[in-house]
Amino acid sequence: MSTAFVVFYRNMNLGHPKSPDRATLEGALREAGAVSARSFQTNGTVLIEVGDAAPGEVVGRAAARLRTAGGYDDAAFVRPLDRLAAILDRAPFAGAGDERTYRETFTFFDGVQDFGASLPWTNARGDVDVIEITDGVALSVIRKNGTRVGSPTAEMEARLKVSATTRTAGTVERLVKAFR
Repeated sequence: MSTAFVVFYRNMNLGHPKSPDRATLEGALREAGAVSARSFQTNGTVLIEVGDAAPGEVVGRAAARLRTAGGYDDAAFVRPLDRLAAILDRAPFAGAGDERTYRETFTFFDGVQDFGASLPWTNARGDVDVIEITDGVALSVIRKNGTRVGSPTAEMEARLKVSATTRTAGTVERLVKAFR
């Protein structure tokens, strides 16, 4: 039986310079051992099923092909689809936003680090509220101040000293709805 995982690639925009096209991305993951690979949108979000293979190993093996096929060489974060669904099922953003909310987001990173502040936490500009961090997933509310939009990716990378990537809660909701 296959288990579904989601791969969140950092700084990938399908078809753009230094990013693969959809067929190359999906093919690299299948060649690396994924039973199936289906790209979702163009932002480097891919649903994979891996059977008995370890998802991180599949993604690691696919990285070499992505480098040689188009020069993509950045981080990838793997999360079980069930875990994302469980986060959404508990409605973590309920009551977290207000009239200034621009987006609700999921930021993915690897490793276990101390955030160094109690949560919820708001950055100095007041445009990112980190409301929860659990096992390499930070949930945030971002605001737009003038023309500037808060960046939970930048906040997590600066505070935790790791690579990260962010998707809107809407993207994660559509993904879970499409593949659950």
